[in-house]
Amino acid sequence: MPPASRHILRANEDALSQLDAEIRHMGDLTLENLRNAANGLLGRDVDLCNRAIADDGAVDLLEKKIDFMGMEIITRFSPVAVDLRRVIASMKVSTALERCSDHAVGLGRRARHICGRPPIPETEGLRVLAGLAANALQDSIGAFCDGNLPMALRLQARNTGLDEARDAFTQRIIAQLETDSSQVEGYVDLLFATRCLGRIGDQSINIAEDTIYCLTAQDIRHGGMLPPIS
Repeated sequence: MPPASRHILRANEDALSQLDAEIRHMGDLTLENLRNAANGLLGRDVDLCNRAIADDGAVDLLEKKIDFMGMEIITRFSPVAVDLRRVIASMKVSTALERCSDHAVGLGRRARHICGRPPIPETEGLRVLAGLAANALQDSIGAFCDGNLPMALRLQARNTGLDEARDAFTQRIIAQLETDSSQVEGYVDLLFATRCLGRIGDQSINIAEDTIYCLTAQDIRHGGMLPPIS
């Protein structure tokens, strides 16, 4: 291979590695924002809620940085096949992570409202749902960054459990609203908090789908066929 070609290949690999590092960093920040918001809610800690809200700005900047890096790689190196899928998937994953962080902000804001009122015993019921959402997000980030196809495929099945937990908690709060009007605002905030956690689960599935596409070139969105696990 001519020296110029080796140089281009090395530069391309370095750019892709840097893109991977930024995605992992963005994923870590997003997960931390979610955990801060959830712990702020469950522990009635306004400082944690405020931290989740304030730190969203760093995630926003990383989304823009990753988009710029992805376009630069496409323009400079004209990647094909798996490298091109890797760049496209990275840009899509950064969008999903930005939305997850936005939902963590929404959760943090609802949590601040709840913390400013008398405690609602039903709040503890969100602990399971928050844990499921955090686990789904963590595993989706890990599946993408580590190229773990089996983990990405398993996330598809696990989303059902998160949906069921969300629906059960929602029905519980709606029933409570019908019988107890003393804390209507708090119950409404809990419903919105539940929605935020459910949306994070949905975005985690999107990341898993992008991982599967990146690794196999199969688009499984909207009922597409799942690839086999070798």
